[in-house]
Amino acid sequence: MSEISTGQMIRLQRERRGMSTTGLATQAGCTTRHIELIEQGKRTPSLPLLREIAKVLGVRSAVLLGENPRDSHETGRPQICDLERALFTYKTLAPDIEPSDAEQLTERVTAARGAWFTSPNKYSILMRTLPQLISDAERLVLDTDGRPEERRSACRVAADTYILGRSVLKHLGRIDLAHLAADRAMRYAEETEDPLMVAWAHWNLGQSMLSDDMHDVAYDVARRGMEMFEPALADGDDRHASVFGGLHLVAVIALARSGDDEQARELLRGPASSLAQRVDEQANHFGLVFGTTNVAIHMASIECEMRRPEAALRAADDIDVSRVPSIERRVTHLGQIARACEDLGDDAATLVHLLRIERECPEELDHKRLLREMVRSLTQRARPSWAPEVRQLADRHRIVA
Repeated sequence: MSEISTGQMIRLQRERRGMSTTGLATQAGCTTRHIELIEQGKRTPSLPLLREIAKVLGVRSAVLLGENPRDSHETGRPQICDLERALFTYKTLAPDIEPSDAEQLTERVTAARGAWFTSPNKYSILMRTLPQLISDAERLVLDTDGRPEERRSACRVAADTYILGRSVLKHLGRIDLAHLAADRAMRYAEETEDPLMVAWAHWNLGQSMLSDDMHDVAYDVARRGMEMFEPALADGDDRHASVFGGLHLVAVIALARSGDDEQARELLRGPASSLAQRVDEQANHFGLVFGTTNVAIHMASIECEMRRPEAALRAADDIDVSRVPSIERRVTHLGQIARACEDLGDDAATLVHLLRIERECPEELDHKRLLREMVRSLTQRARPSWAPEVRQLADRHRIVA
């Protein structure tokens, strides 16, 4: 099917409600001209503005993001429908080979997580491997029923699988399936009776809530996770500090999106920064990449959330993203900076950051709706001196102006 832009979806939802562009702009806190440019595809809304528009229109921001752009049915291309099938029919899928034991499956999940955080082809790899991991994890849990110790081990790897699945599904734009994965991860984590696993599942659930505009719920989940986990922190190691720090970062973003940026800054500069000093950020425990650089990235994120692009760029000036051992974290940060540059009308800088994202992970521009729309809008505004670079970028990712 054709790719429906976010601007077109906003216009559709606005007109369904009989609302004018001026009315939407007034309630969303921007100018009428800005709404017009978004609907015409000449500007892309920042995520904070998108959430405000969604709130005014009475829909989730995920609705305005529309269909996934590259979930086609080309022969040989990994499809998200395989993930859907695994999530909803896992108990009926017959294994093609002898099912893995807990140790073998843990190794496979660890390898898949490594690909997700380090491979430029991470989407293709995970859409190909994750469905079987989900089916094997569920089968392993069923096969250990009645054997408590073995079941706890099976539940541990099942929770691990679904935590990875939630992250992949979120970035594919399937927030509905991400919620399902987060819920299953939490249920299996609780069966392990391991405080570290349960706290990690709380972080994962909080991330799922953030992706669907449920900021207050995300904050409650993070605070509850911190309260439950804090007694285990004193005797813990880097893994414990990373998970505890990750819960703080969920709370920070939830506070910022709820409008309490001062409390968010206090939490980030105080407890989160102190925890980050304890952690070797190159270790990348649980894929959280918690450390001093990630805390600094979240400071820039707060400014983005508060729609202060100049402050976001100032905060980003001293951040060396090459220190972060995660492609996902690096490209997410670069995407925020590209958006801040676009907000300030610096299209050349926007293009530079989009090209950096492409170098890190070309598939980001195949699957991230707002990045694709940023490229599309750039093609309409590009100056002759660098218009060929924009057109070539669009052509490489089949982005139609």
